[in-house]
Amino acid sequence: MDWFKKLLITAIWISIVQTLQAQQHYNAWFRGTLSVPVGKKFKIDTEFQHRRQNGFENKNMFDKNLMFTLRSWIHYQHKEDIKFSFSPFAYFSHYRIIQNKTDETVTPNNEIRFSAAVELQHEIFKKLYVIDRNALEYRIFSNSQSDITRLRARFGVRYEFTEHIKLTVFDELFFNVAGTPIEHVFDHDRIGLNLEYKVLPNLKFDIGYIHIARLPMTSTTKLHENNIFLNLTYQLQKRIKTTKAHAIG
Repeated sequence: MDWFKKLLITAIWISIVQTLQAQQHYNAWFRGTLSVPVGKKFKIDTEFQHRRQNGFENKNMFDKNLMFTLRSWIHYQHKEDIKFSFSPFAYFSHYRIIQNKTDETVTPNNEIRFSAAVELQHEIFKKLYVIDRNALEYRIFSNSQSDITRLRARFGVRYEFTEHIKLTVFDELFFNVAGTPIEHVFDHDRIGLNLEYKVLPNLKFDIGYIHIARLPMTSTTKLHENNIFLNLTYQLQKRIKTTKAHAIG
């Protein structure tokens, strides 16, 4: 088995060296979500997202625009461990990923997106959950690019330290199943770490880091991205009807 260990160590080092030598990009993602409960099992979310990126030949992740998003979600909690989600409308404004000086002045490309997803969770030990989320997206672009159907599959593990603090480690793969050449079936891969903290019963934030290995549509070379993110979610509280108790006299 010594040969296998040496081969494995060599493969890991080659992977690390390739990642360090690859072109790196730096982004900062921000998202705000207003969540409205509807009945016991439905919830409607409206989210606004803004992403920033580094400029040409710098590492300032707040330097330039990367993306603006307005999206709606309808969630249905079928069971405690099964949730269905549908996004009837999402608008994206994508700025060019800056790799050359001219990329900083390119007009953004707009996208309309429709999505459907199912999320499963299973408790394997006390406070430790396996999370599995699969989604299908239909993407319509404003430029000459063909419409794209994309599949995304995320697998993760979540540990709940307390009711208010949760840590998730995940890997999410994106595949183009229609609308792209065969060499671009792989879209990108996200490996991330997410810390959720519930400040109030109806207010929480998520902070974390995501490493992305992306294959741009205009290239055959993967681009590696380093992303930090901050998400804020505010949920409108349900109105609880109360009745006065009548004393028996």
